[in-house]
Amino acid sequence: MSKDLARLFANPFLSAYDRVSGVIAPLAAAFLLLLIGMFTARAARALVEAAMSKARIDEFTSRAGLNELLARLGLGKSPSAVAAFIVHWFLLVVFIVSAANVLNMTAVTELLERFVMFLPSMVASVLILFGGLLFARLVSQVLLNAASANSVRGGNAVAAAAWVAVLVASAAAALEQLGVRPSLLVSAVQILLGSVGLALAIACGLGAKDVAADFIKDLVARRR
Repeated sequence: MSKDLARLFANPFLSAYDRVSGVIAPLAAAFLLLLIGMFTARAARALVEAAMSKARIDEFTSRAGLNELLARLGLGKSPSAVAAFIVHWFLLVVFIVSAANVLNMTAVTELLERFVMFLPSMVASVLILFGGLLFARLVSQVLLNAASANSVRGGNAVAAAAWVAVLVASAAAALEQLGVRPSLLVSAVQILLGSVGLALAIACGLGAKDVAADFIKDLVARRR
């Protein structure tokens, strides 16, 4: 009789203990995974920044004008900061996915897994956009120098149009990398690039007409 009474009182406590222990163990494991993930992500971020700083990548991109563009776009002060940020959050999301799996949070797990699978495409699109920014700056500077050397008016407008055209083309390529097919945008860029090229050819031709005329006069005078 006493044993039955003891079981009667003990069973609810034992049942509650089993339920609590079944919840606490996964929570503790998930919390531990998050702590490890935070430590790993910070360590990886520091390693990436140190490696890129040692390779002097930021100095090269600063001379190319990329750091200034990144700062204006609000993406970071340097490529090393951007790369470290991406690596940090990639690793952190991986550990968050593992913690969500431990807690059987299927909806969160599926969402984060999709984000992890999408991240490489996003990084590639960002790199394409950065390359486009550098190339746009280069093309703009070349056009400005050519217009200045040939005393062509409107060089700033042509250079600005070329910068926008290259940037839009890079954005279209970046969007296509993300799975978006901006066919109308690509067609518009092709038309704009063709117009800029034609304008540049006409400008250079007009700027060099005096030089060509003098050359032809000298050539005719020598033959006479």
